[in-house]
Amino acid sequence: YAVAVEDGDGSLAYGARGEFVTGDLPGALATMRWEASGESSQDLILADYKTILRGANPEGNRVEQYIVMRDALGYAVWNYGSHVRVYGRALGDIHVQPNGNVMYQLGNCCIIEITPLGERVNEIVVPNYNDRPSHLRTHHDFLPPENGRIIYLGSYKFTFDDSANGGDAETTALVNTVNALDPATGEMEALWDPMDFWDIRDPDQRGRWNSMAEEVGWLHMNSLSKTADGGYIASLRNLNQVISLSPDFKTVRWRLGGPDSDFDFPDPTDRFTMQHTASELPNGNILLFDNQVKLPEEEGGGLYSRALELRLDFDSKTAVKAWEFSPEPRMYSRVVSSAYRLDNGNTLVNFGYAEDFATVPIAIIEADAQGREAFRLESIDPPLAESSGRGPERYRAYPGPKSIMGETMLRAPRR
Repeated sequence: YAVAVEDGDGSLAYGARGEFVTGDLPGALATMRWEASGESSQDLILADYKTILRGANPEGNRVEQYIVMRDALGYAVWNYGSHVRVYGRALGDIHVQPNGNVMYQLGNCCIIEITPLGERVNEIVVPNYNDRPSHLRTHHDFLPPENGRIIYLGSYKFTFDDSANGGDAETTALVNTVNALDPATGEMEALWDPMDFWDIRDPDQRGRWNSMAEEVGWLHMNSLSKTADGGYIASLRNLNQVISLSPDFKTVRWRLGGPDSDFDFPDPTDRFTMQHTASELPNGNILLFDNQVKLPEEEGGGLYSRALELRLDFDSKTAVKAWEFSPEPRMYSRVVSSAYRLDNGNTLVNFGYAEDFATVPIAIIEADAQGREAFRLESIDPPLAESSGRGPERYRAYPGPKSIMGETMLRAPRR
């Protein structure tokens, strides 16, 4: 560190200089190996990190998870951690507030706000998620507070007779919704319910009808973002579909991919599956992380992942690839992961999961407008790879926050 006085003309007069050592990084953050290459347009990158430690204690398995701010060299400059049981409450969406506080979504429980020092100042608990039409259980994503309200993804359990489709007479499905919450008053409002638009009993409206513990996952809505006109873009992972909702949530303006898509794909390789973080760009295109792209047999088959930008033609009702990025060699992240457009036109792409995590790192990559790699930050945890655990895993890597409490890249002070 260096202590300096800045004169009115902007010149600096340096006084005391020195250095200090911070405390050790906790848990898996201390054992991870990071490697940076290229040049990042962001000094700092905010992301989450999770590992599953199997048999880590007498009570059983444990999830070790953190929110971490790293600089472009890979050094952790800020972190906040929590330890919860496996299959419990996993970290979801994260937002840094103007005052430096951090808000994050935790599993099916709540939205929590902490200070930069990690002090919990608010816990917005969302109870009684089984009671329709409350739609209260938090699920994956929420938008920063606006006009005193938080808009978030929720869910409720719905039991119905599915014997006509070969299912159980009492099938329980998890139905995703969009809701609003006033943290000051606790008042909640149901904004959008897919049951008002589609019939869950119709197998053509199901897509990937997968089992999730005691209930079946229907839409698995995993992201919500705003459009320029005040509407919303939502990603429905299990339907391989992105939808546009009107500002008042009363209309599904269009469906892209999946059942009853309003757009055709002239090139079938432009289709996406099991996607995350769908958003509308300033040019009107749709950007998303495409998790499961199938290689053609002549290229060896197999799966890989990519960031994908699609241009929608509302006259011809077609969707055409405008841009994509997949690194070389290709990477496959079958779950989690994210893609966000940066202010300089580059895209921050998070390949957040690797099947063979013992040898394949997870990576945050910045790709330019030509689809070329400009920066890469890889991470692997050798001790974890040698254990019976799962991970490392990263849900999202975020553009935006310059710092949380004044952090910056380690560099020589100005003279």
